[in-house]
Amino acid sequence: MPFLFQRKIGTKHEVMSDTTVVNMLKRHCVELAEQHPGFFATSFTPHDFRRLLATELVSNGLPIHIGAALLVHLNLQTNRGYVAVFNEDVVRHYQGFLDRRRQARPTDEYRPVTEPEWLGIEEHFDQRKVELGGCARPYATPCQHEHACLRCPMININPKMLPHLDEIEDDLLARRARAEAEGWLGEIEGIDLTLSFLRQKRDQTRRLARVAPVDLGIPGIAPRAAARRE
Repeated sequence: MPFLFQRKIGTKHEVMSDTTVVNMLKRHCVELAEQHPGFFATSFTPHDFRRLLATELVSNGLPIHIGAALLVHLNLQTNRGYVAVFNEDVVRHYQGFLDRRRQARPTDEYRPVTEPEWLGIEEHFDQRKVELGGCARPYATPCQHEHACLRCPMININPKMLPHLDEIEDDLLARRARAEAEGWLGEIEGIDLTLSFLRQKRDQTRRLARVAPVDLGIPGIAPRAAARRE
């Protein structure tokens, strides 16, 4: 099971309660205090292990934004609060990661972008705009899901389209009722799958809508490329 604290009772694995884990940690602290007196005044909670994991990850060179993703933090500042290191240590580890990554990449990738390449990037992002929001597929790749956006994991739903999702759900439910009345079992299965994806995306969009977005904008064209265009 995907739980850190679990134990085997008979033939089954059971998740330990918070109280059980806290009591076990207290007993271990008492045992350790016999040789290490500092543990007399020490107390742990299960949640402390997330902080220890975050600190170990960043201290060993993992970029803090990746650590935030592993801990399922929507806000990077939350993960920084978990890390028990100084800010300069965080910056140094992150810069070290970038340096190692640049050394492993071909130097040709760091040349200035040409005007045709920039136009291709703009065209790619224009083509990623769809009815429900934006497609997050990688650059220079076509749609692999035949524009079945509700079932596609790459779609980012625009919060403004939440009312439209409700309309789509009503239409799907009406189609399902018709399919059930006609005995179209294959149609029912497909509609149920689409409904499950729709509801998951709607819940995710509502959750993300509560987080204030940061508009990074679109980078401007390099001065030389702008001069050539004129």
